[in-house]
Amino acid sequence: MPKRFYSLDEIRNAMVVDSEGLIYGYVKGLHIIENSVKLAVYTSFKVNEPVVDVEKLVSILLKRANITGSEPLEVLVSLARREGIDIPYRVAEREVEWLKGFVPVEEVQLIDVKRVSVDEVDEVVKVVLLSTPREALFRGFSVQSSAPVYSVEQVLNKLVVSLSRGVLGVCKEVVVGPGALGFRVYRVRSVKKVVNWIAFTAYVKRLGLREAYEKLVEFRDPYKFSKVDLSLAKDVEDVLSGVRDRDRVLSVMQNFVEVEAAAVEFDDVPYSDVAKVGDVVITK
Repeated sequence: MPKRFYSLDEIRNAMVVDSEGLIYGYVKGLHIIENSVKLAVYTSFKVNEPVVDVEKLVSILLKRANITGSEPLEVLVSLARREGIDIPYRVAEREVEWLKGFVPVEEVQLIDVKRVSVDEVDEVVKVVLLSTPREALFRGFSVQSSAPVYSVEQVLNKLVVSLSRGVLGVCKEVVVGPGALGFRVYRVRSVKKVVNWIAFTAYVKRLGLREAYEKLVEFRDPYKFSKVDLSLAKDVEDVLSGVRDRDRVLSVMQNFVEVEAAAVEFDDVPYSDVAKVGDVVITK
């Protein structure tokens, strides 16, 4: 990739991936001393802590004090203490951030920012790829100098980052070529739901629901619109307003809903290009 530079705002919260494909943490800041620049990398984890069980406290106070239940928490706690009521607690989970370490920019071999839209995920993916096995050493893993053999299952459904092209997307399929195995990596794979309109209206006609059929074909001529986007379902409901068999027809329509590819962008990556597989797949 051609070298370019990024501001802190552009790489804030970027995923920091070590040379073994393991996630070390996320960029939160820059630590600058003279000409020395390091990335401040944070990690996050969930902890359990006791918090006031508000619902239970309100339930108790409603029997003992004149409250509405909408009072601020501090008022409820004060009332409970005045009444000699033990404050009920429950365990709640919260996320805590912790500074994991400072990474010298000399250890950074690639930075890339790309939007990835695959299936239900649509987000800007920011990756800082290191030349060192920081996370592997942190976890106590042994670092192998030669590339190990990876199974197909280890690669599928993971983010793929190329040393030469940056973020490629998410690996979703196995592909084959002449004498070679590969992976199809999608950067964009969106789908849409449609109604097979010509089949649906023909079925309504066969059911003998003439009034509904005439309104449907008036709304969209099935010979001009063989498929209709499911987002028009509300319009179909309005079109059938007042029709005796409206609910039955709408129920039948669900049997003709299909899923179609809307937009697709992908790269096919040879298995031989896979360099490391960890939390993230690193390729040549």
